[in-house]
Amino acid sequence: MKILHVVFLSGTVGLFYCALRPYPPISADSLLVALFAICLTAGGILFTADGDEGVTTKYLLASLLPWLLAALFLANGALDDSNEIRYQTVVVDSHYGRWTHDEVVVRSWRSGRTNESLYLSPIQRFFHHGEPITVGVKSGALGISWISSISRGFE
Repeated sequence: MKILHVVFLSGTVGLFYCALRPYPPISADSLLVALFAICLTAGGILFTADGDEGVTTKYLLASLLPWLLAALFLANGALDDSNEIRYQTVVVDSHYGRWTHDEVVVRSWRSGRTNESLYLSPIQRFFHHGEPITVGVKSGALGISWISSISRGFE
């Protein structure tokens, strides 16, 4: 059972990396909350199991769930052959963490929304309030729209 705990915990770290870095989705905040709830439920199933109980299909699936979700995020971006759509927007706020993710909040280009939170890779750092940027978006092979590029200025 302990090996399933390690598989689960390492998969959870991998899931959150895959959800934020290679192909970061739009609306990652709400998506991360949903992923956290799913992983919390699967972890609850796995970690509350009786230590003497053998490995069952239920526990195996619970331990592999984060890995499967991470694979979905990777497949969504890696297999995406849609055209990039570029949106011009302006930086509203930015948050840079030493140990956490870097985030830029921009005016939304989508109807019904005020702002969008964009998670950045380390090389896309230091956007300033009021700075114009262009955000490239792809629709995703599995229907999860993701940020394909962020560049300074309007293109």
